[in-house]
Amino acid sequence: MFEWNGGLNAFYSREFAKCALSIAARSCGVDPAQMSTDRRRTSVAFARQLAMYLCHVVGDMSLRDVARAFDRDRTTVSHACHAIEDRRDNPVFDRQVEFLENELRRAAGALVERALAAPPIERKRFRLVG
Repeated sequence: MFEWNGGLNAFYSREFAKCALSIAARSCGVDPAQMSTDRRRTSVAFARQLAMYLCHVVGDMSLRDVARAFDRDRTTVSHACHAIEDRRDNPVFDRQVEFLENELRRAAGALVERALAAPPIERKRFRLVG
């Protein structure tokens, strides 16, 4: 099992957020394309809140980083995380979120594996003249 400890740069934060959006959209029966819009339809908003929560909890991303990845305000992310956390008092919902957390951990592991398998970036060497 891949152990996730967070600590993402900006590129992987966006990739992680895309994974969370995809997982949340599938679980809520929402088209992933609708997730990045400003639509406030209940199912879309809930799926987006769930994705934000997963990024914060599983990805160990700060509220500011999640807000940046979702193009939202930090207070919106805070509200989303509190809303999902409050619903976790329901044992059925809690098990469902736990399953999604594990799905995102697996997706993060695959993301890391792809990054490790990619060829290293060739760095150009240069001298400062002056």
